[in-house]
Order: sequence, then C-alpha cells, then structure tokens
Amino acid sequence: MMLALAVVIATAFGAASTPFAQAAPGPATPVRYSNGPYVAMGDSRASGGFFTPTPDYFLGCKRSAINYPSLVAVMTLPRQFIDTSCAGAVSANLYSAGQPTRFGRKPPQVWLVPRDAQVVTVSIGGNDMRWGAILGRCTATPFADRFCRSNRQLAAETNWRINLMEGRVTPALRAIRRKAPRAQIIVVGIGGFMGNHGCWPMVPVSDPDVRWMNGVFDRANNALRRATNKVDGTFVDANRLSAGHDPCNLINPWYESSLSNGSIAYPYHINQAGAIAIAGMVNAAIRR
Repeated sequence: MMLALAVVIATAFGAASTPFAQAAPGPATPVRYSNGPYVAMGDSRASGGFFTPTPDYFLGCKRSAINYPSLVAVMTLPRQFIDTSCAGAVSANLYSAGQPTRFGRKPPQVWLVPRDAQVVTVSIGGNDMRWGAILGRCTATPFADRFCRSNRQLAAETNWRINLMEGRVTPALRAIRRKAPRAQIIVVGIGGFMGNHGCWPMVPVSDPDVRWMNGVFDRANNALRRATNKVDGTFVDANRLSAGHDPCNLINPWYESSLSNGSIAYPYHINQAGAIAIAGMVNAAIRR
C-alpha cells in the first residue's frame, strides 16, 4: 500500500500543468518558490477530515497526517511548513476571529503566517456558503426527484449564499496578502463530489439535480476565483479537475460518499486518494 501511495505521489509531483489553475496579474509579482516557508490555511478540505491517529487529528481541528497540505510539503520540501487548517473554519477564522473547538479556542490562522512565506494555500468558503443546506434540499429517496433545478426559491437562496461567500472570503484573502506580501496565494476551490449522475445511497440525488449541484459549485468557484484575483493569487478549480472521481466512481473516488459517518471520514469530503490528487493540482500551480 505504501509503495502504491508513493507511486501516486510521484505521479502527482510530476504533473506539468494545471489547465484550470489561473494566475491573476497584479502590480506586485509574488516570489518564485525556492523552498521557502509554506503555510496551509483553511477548513476541513485542507485539514483532511479523514482519520489518522495523530495529535493534530484529536486536538479540535480534525487535521489528518496525510492531508493535501502535508503531501504538498512532501512534494515541495519547504524549509518551514506550517499547517493552520481547522475543520469547521469560516473566512473570519482566517484573520479576524478565533475558532472555538472542543479542545479550546484557536487563534486566527493568519497569526501564524510568517511575513516571508513563499506559498500560502487556502481552502475556504464552503462553511460560509453552507453548501450542505442546499444539497440537503436535493436529497431524495430511491428513484425520486426533488426538482432542485427548477426551484426558484432555492435558486435565489443559492445566489445569495454564493454572494455572501465571496463577500466574506475577499477580506480574508486580503488580510493574508497583507501578512505575506510576496507569497504565492493559491486558493483551492470547492466541490468535486457531484458528478453527472447520482447513485443511491452514496449520492442520493437525482441525475438532473446532481448536474444542477455541479453547476452550483462551478458558480461558487467563479466567485472564489474573483476573490483570488483581487489578491494576485492563483485559483485551482478542484471541482472541474475532479470530474469523474465523485463518490459514484466505485474504483477511484476522490471524495467520501453520504454513507460516511463522520468518525472515520466526513461525508462528501476529500479522501486519501483525493488528498493526493489535490496536492498534485497545487504542486502544478506553484511557480518556480
């Protein structure tokens, strides 16, 4: 198993380009990476959310030992690696508000960002948007259809949630830019766990509504891309790059299904194969 893991990591490390990783132009060009400090920030998509028997997992943030930031660190060999990610984080927890956890309050994550950071990865926005509240309205019994795609009230609520997320993520990214003025800020998008069809009970959503939800994540990622552009960052569109690896793929899924009970892995969150894949996307986006 470890040999297979090493092969997959090596394959991801060798990725030459990422078609949906887009760097925005700006007056202050971030430094090229030269093994300087790397900081990982964000919510459960960064922390991992899948079980590893390590202190970082148990101390309130569900931080897995093989989350995608840890794998990026293996690929890039920074002289300093700082992982501030914490499950449940919202944008405010990155820069302006401490995050309460079962094991005490965590300080704003930006406090741990050194000024000379060369790379900062950020996974945030899902908890601000609360995508689960949208998806929950689409969940159906076998062979049923909730018709989310034609629900005008839900469409309006979805637009409101996406706009709210963009308005909250933007100042968080700006605070990171102020703290690390020359860092490459790489924002990893949300989604990836909705494909072209449902598969009850792993993804208990009708095929048309699954495609609608995938479109919701595309629009949410466009909002995150706009926020990223405002800080001269690079956006990695994990939703599009994960196509075909949703939980309905029984051979190589990158995301857990709705059947995950939360103690071993969070439902609809990145699994270990997904962590390797996301790390490869991020590694390909780093300018050297």
